[in-house]
This record gives sequence, structure tokens and C-alpha cells, in this order.
Amino acid sequence: MTIVPENDLNIMGDSTVPGGRYRKVNVMGDLRVAGEMRCLSFNCMGDALVDGAFQSQKTNVMGDMKFAGPVDAGVLNVMGEAVCRADLRARKANCMGDIEVEGSFNADEVRLMGELKVGGDCNADRFSSKGAFRIGGLLSVDELEIVVWGPSRVAEIGGCRISVYRRRGFLGLHWLWDTALSAMGLHERTGRVEADTIEGDDIRLEDTTAKVVRGRKVSIGPGCRIGRVEHGGIFSRRGDAEIGEVAPL
Repeated sequence: MTIVPENDLNIMGDSTVPGGRYRKVNVMGDLRVAGEMRCLSFNCMGDALVDGAFQSQKTNVMGDMKFAGPVDAGVLNVMGEAVCRADLRARKANCMGDIEVEGSFNADEVRLMGELKVGGDCNADRFSSKGAFRIGGLLSVDELEIVVWGPSRVAEIGGCRISVYRRRGFLGLHWLWDTALSAMGLHERTGRVEADTIEGDDIRLEDTTAKVVRGRKVSIGPGCRIGRVEHGGIFSRRGDAEIGEVAPL
């Protein structure tokens, strides 16, 4: 199958195509790209594998997508599953499915409502989560906001403003939510953020476990278990928070 560079590529069945430059790529079947690929937009509603590096201005994954090389996805929307065996870069990443990155993950903005796994570091200007994540290295952000839904683990968190909030029930009536889940034999507090170190300027935490929390302004709230807090003069403890030591910076 010969593809003329800069042409559109539409896959309905099973196909293997050479690497190269394409305009719009639409996959509703099973595609293998034998080499590097560059395109303006990539839409995957089937299964796709890119053997080399990948670059697109917009990447939509509603099926199963695998990248063997480094990825520059532009605007990345994942409602299915995307796996990158190297580093992943996106201008904006919206995840309502599953993203797995074996290398590092860099984005201007991340919105997570599914599951994210990163083997290395994750860097973003803004990172908001209502899902679950596991990051092997440092999560470095300017602004981090997490609503705790699933269990999340990261080695270190560093940023300017860091906020971790407990999931609320409908209209904030978490006591009704807890009662309903208990009646069904379920437990509300299965979600938790775990980190070795959390460091930032303005830190507000709930349902978080950490060895060390260090910041200029620190608020430790309900559900937290913190080994040591170091603060720059502004500190508060709320609810049933457990803290081993508190010391000024």
C-alpha cells in the first residue's frame, strides 16, 4: 500500500503503512505504522501501533493506542487506552481513560478523570485530578488540584500551590454518601494520595499520607497522616489529622 505524503489516511480494516508525513489519520480498524509518523490530527477508534517517534497537533484515542517511540501529541484526548514506551509530551492532556508512560510525561495542562501511570517524572504548569495516578518520580507543577477518588502514589510533589481535597458526596453531603456506601458494604475512604515528600509555597491537604510536608503556608486536614511538617510561619491542623512533628523552616 503506497501512501503519498501529506495525504489523508483512513483505515477501516487491517493495514500496515510506512512511516512518513500525513495530514489527517483516522483509524477504525487495526493499524501498524512501520516507522515514524507526523500528522496534523490522529483519531484512533480501533487499534493502532506506531513503531517510531510520533508527532501530531491533535491526538484522539477512543480505542487502543501504543507508541514505541517518543510522542509529541499536541492536544491529547484519551477515552480509551494509550501506552507510550518512551517520553510523552502534550500541550494539553485530557484523560478519561488510561494513559501509561514508561518515560517522563510533560504537559502544559493535565486534566485527569481516569488513570495515569508514569514511570519517570511528570511536569506540568497545571495538573487537576479526579481520578487515580501512579508516578515513579517527581510530580512538578505550578498549580496542583486533586479531588481524591482512587488511590494515588507519587515519590515527590513539588509546586507553588498544592491542594488535595477529600471527595464529597452529592451536593457536599458526604455523611449521606458514607451512610449509603456503608449500607452497600462499601467504604468511602479507599482513595488516598501517598507521597514521600510534598514541598510547595501554599499547601492544603486532606486524605494524604506523606513522610515530610514542607511549605511557607501549610494546612493539614482530615484523613491526613504526616510524619513531619516544616512551615514558614503559617500552619493549621484540621479535623482528625495525625502529625508526628511540626517545626518552623
